[in-house]
Amino acid sequence: MRSHLKEFCKDGRVLFIGIMWIVYASVAMATGWNGRTWAWVGAGIAIFFFVEYFVHRFVLHGVLCRWMPKAHQGHDDHHAHPTEMRHLLTPNSYNVPTHFALWLVCSASTASVHAGSAVMMGVAALHMYYEWTHFVSHRPIAPRTRWGKWMKKYHLLHHYKSPDSWYGVTNPALDKLFGTEGQVRGKDAGNKEGTFRS
Repeated sequence: MRSHLKEFCKDGRVLFIGIMWIVYASVAMATGWNGRTWAWVGAGIAIFFFVEYFVHRFVLHGVLCRWMPKAHQGHDDHHAHPTEMRHLLTPNSYNVPTHFALWLVCSASTASVHAGSAVMMGVAALHMYYEWTHFVSHRPIAPRTRWGKWMKKYHLLHHYKSPDSWYGVTNPALDKLFGTEGQVRGKDAGNKEGTFRS
C-alpha cells in the first residue's frame, strides 16, 4: 500500500490538484471566512459530483465525444490499458485550464472571490477523491471500507462488463437516477468483493 500511495502522491496531476486546493483555501480564508463559506464548499462538491457523471457519460463515452476528440481518445486508451499510470489520472492539460476557468466563472457568477474560492475548495476536494478512487480501482489495493470495496467493484463493472453503464466513479447515485446502473447476471451477480480483474 505504501508504494502505491507514494506513486499517487508524487504524480504531477495529483500535486496540481493538491496545490490548487491550498491556493483556494488560502484565498477563502484571507477574504473573510464566514458562516456561509461551508455552504459554498458544499456547492463545489455538488458541482464536481455532477460534472464527473456527465463528462464521463456524454463526453468520454457518448454523444458529445466529438466536442473533445482528444479527451475521448485518451479515455479509449484508458479502457484499452486500464492499469497504465499515464492513462489513469486526468491529464493536467485538462486540469489546469478547467480549474482556472471554473474559478473565474464561480468568482464572477457569485460576484465574490471568497465564494468562488470556497466553491473551488469543494471542487478540488472531490476531484482529489475522484482521482484516488479511480487509482485504487486499477491498482492491487484492497479498500478498507465497505464503501471503498463497493465502489472499486462498481468501477470495474464499467470496465469489464459494460462501458455503457456504471459511469459513477465516486458515487452510484446518478447512475441510479438516470438508469445507467447496469445489470450483473450469472456467476458475477454473487461477486460481492469486487474480484474482477484490475
